[in-house]
Amino acid sequence: MTDQQLDELRRLGEELRVVFSDERVAIGALDHEKLTVLAELKRGIANRLADLRPHVDKHDDARALFEALRTEARATALLAATATSLVRTVLGYETSGYDRRANSISSTVPTFKNLRAY
Repeated sequence: MTDQQLDELRRLGEELRVVFSDERVAIGALDHEKLTVLAELKRGIANRLADLRPHVDKHDDARALFEALRTEARATALLAATATSLVRTVLGYETSGYDRRANSISSTVPTFKNLRAY
């Protein structure tokens, strides 16, 4: 990996960290429009990172950066899953089971709860 590629990787990594941070704020605010914009930004960064991926295994700093990005991605995904679950609970949707592919099956009729309680 050349110094120029490593610099590009670091720059993209920092961009992606900022996007993950903004995404966590948007998830907390349930800001769907912002999440849509951030998803597009992530796609663009991911495409540029994919070009650098073949060179990563040969460089310790690059591998460490990719591992840090994976950790942030997991944290953001966990927050998104928790927020989704919370919204479903507040709306009264319940998981009633799972299909053969382990997809959750939910009741389609919400049991409208008093939202002021939350």
